[in-house]
Amino acid sequence: MILRVPGQRRCIVVGAGLLGLATAWSLSRRAWRVTVVEAAETIGHARSGSKGSARIFRFGYPDPLYVELALKARRLWRDLEATTGRTLLTETGQVTLGDESALQAIASAMAASGLPAQHLEATEAARRFPAIAARGPVLFEPASGVLRADDCLTALRDAGTFEVRAGLRVDRVEDQGDAGVVVRAGGVSLTAERGVICAGSRSLDLLGRRAPVAAPASLPQVAYFVSKERHGTPHPPVFIEWGDDMIYGLPVFDDFPASPPLYKVSHHTPGEVAEDFDPTDPSPLSDSTARLELLGDAVERLLPTLDPVPVATERCVYDNSSDGDFIVDRAGGVVTGCGTSGHGFKFGTALGELLADLVEGVSTPSVRDRFGLARPVSPAARWLGDSADPAAPA
Repeated sequence: MILRVPGQRRCIVVGAGLLGLATAWSLSRRAWRVTVVEAAETIGHARSGSKGSARIFRFGYPDPLYVELALKARRLWRDLEATTGRTLLTETGQVTLGDESALQAIASAMAASGLPAQHLEATEAARRFPAIAARGPVLFEPASGVLRADDCLTALRDAGTFEVRAGLRVDRVEDQGDAGVVVRAGGVSLTAERGVICAGSRSLDLLGRRAPVAAPASLPQVAYFVSKERHGTPHPPVFIEWGDDMIYGLPVFDDFPASPPLYKVSHHTPGEVAEDFDPTDPSPLSDSTARLELLGDAVERLLPTLDPVPVATERCVYDNSSDGDFIVDRAGGVVTGCGTSGHGFKFGTALGELLADLVEGVSTPSVRDRFGLARPVSPAARWLGDSADPAAPA
């Protein structure tokens, strides 16, 4: 039986990562009574794809759909800042270098949405951004920057009027038609009109279906670097190098793990595939020696003011789709949001709105066709191979 409160509808959200919390925040603002169920004991735990100190926020996509989605997300991040009094998004600007055809496509997509982007020749780029060793033309995006990832999760939790039940691992989600959705977790059954699954790489298993767009989780390597001078040297702004490894970097605006200020560097190529990844497993994830060498070499090549020996390391968790686009869809009374493929954090608030729309039965063709479970996936578009993700990093 569905528990009803006068004037309220009930929804259960599985997963208290970015998408789950953003969806719960959106639904609670629409007067839904929401319970978020999380398998781990803490939000933003060590194996969460949403964990960490910082994420890139950028508009620089070669696809106008993603540019427009980023615009919507920025408005919502700013709304969340106003609601909570927290600083979540800091504009640093972003330098994009590498493949010149990609730079041109990005500039065109941004221009279509009225966003500024500046083409700079190598000499001008070196003058304006001496901490980045550009050897060719670059594209500068003044409005891009950095999200404080941990603070974003806390702000979503604080802003929403929803319940979070941590330490409750969901076994399955059942759509029972007019009887509602039942979420079964460790002997406990929770029932509501609608359910939303945002459980990362476990999402489609809980939905009870496989799809051509499904892909295993993967584990890119992350490293943190400090200035060679340790004090007084400004960090580079955000950067992305389009190419085989899709190297990117961003300043960290908190004290993780300690001063001096850190600069985060990673690669967007997926890293080792984790076929049976268990996000609740407490064992640590070991570093990749080869990937750390890749990052150290990239720092030496691209970031001359930084010491190429990292002061801290960690593994990132990518919840992937096979084509790099997100999965945002509804089947019966169950909505699914996953497959963020390592570039979804910036869009979190906007994706939460799209998922809440689906809960209420609202959809648009662009979302259904691009992000649906049944979308066709060309083998040539699959990104868990040797080539870089066409959707781009971070």
